[in-house]
Amino acid sequence: MEQQVKQNYIEAGRVIQKARKKAREVAEPGTSFVEIAETVEQLIRDEGLRPAFPVNLSVNEEAAHFTPAEDTERKLQEDDVLKIDIGAQSEGYIADTALTVNPSGKDQEIIDEVEKVLEEALDFLEPGVTVGELGTFIEKQVPDDYNIVQNLTGHSLGNYTQHAGLSIPNKANTNSYEFQEGDAVAIEPFLTTGTGTVKNGRDGNIYKLESERSVRSRTARQLMKKIKNYRGLPFTTRWMDLSGKEKMAFRKLLQQNIVRNYPVLQDRDGSVVAQAEHTVLVGADGGENVVTTRR
Repeated sequence: MEQQVKQNYIEAGRVIQKARKKAREVAEPGTSFVEIAETVEQLIRDEGLRPAFPVNLSVNEEAAHFTPAEDTERKLQEDDVLKIDIGAQSEGYIADTALTVNPSGKDQEIIDEVEKVLEEALDFLEPGVTVGELGTFIEKQVPDDYNIVQNLTGHSLGNYTQHAGLSIPNKANTNSYEFQEGDAVAIEPFLTTGTGTVKNGRDGNIYKLESERSVRSRTARQLMKKIKNYRGLPFTTRWMDLSGKEKMAFRKLLQQNIVRNYPVLQDRDGSVVAQAEHTVLVGADGGENVVTTRR
């Protein structure tokens, strides 16, 4: 890995460490989801970087892909199990992390267990380990009381690419790819009291440019210029301050599959999902892993 690339990953991780701390501080009962998301995102900007994607705030049976709109009124409740997924990018090199909070402590056990599974996975990961071996190891760490979410995976990271082609399942698999020194990957187990399989739910207000096809409308063309500023990374309408005409144009971009919507991923109603995630530069420090998002 080139030194400058490594430094960009480390810088993104440095800021994310601060963002994780801020997220824990602000995620108090009664705080609005808009305030939680925007406070964490603003910290990233104040540190001189940009969010790599909107802060995800997924609750209870939801596993991923919800961020509030500017008019979302929901506030954090004491018993909510809130997944906070945060990303920052430095010159397009991404630090991706997630933590789970439960203000009342009622479901703290599943949170402690998923964090333990992540830490054990990070200790096991090293150059030469295969994706299949890592998945098998992770699955074996899961307590009998919970299921691993089988259709959500860790992933490789690339320049301006949050999911760079390599999927890293948290279960036994036959992928023989051997992790290489300098690989940038996000390891993210999910535990659940539900089925272990998530499905698409409601729209989550997270979007991504899917195609750069030309559009006729002048308003749509101007909107496309705004969207291209995200360099192919996910974004939210909360960042865009859309006019009435732009909102109509945005809907047309969705209908034409030029922009993609990420639906919320969720397990069965009434279940609880917990997530933990860190970004790792495999063997990047003299053969030792660099976990950029953890002190």
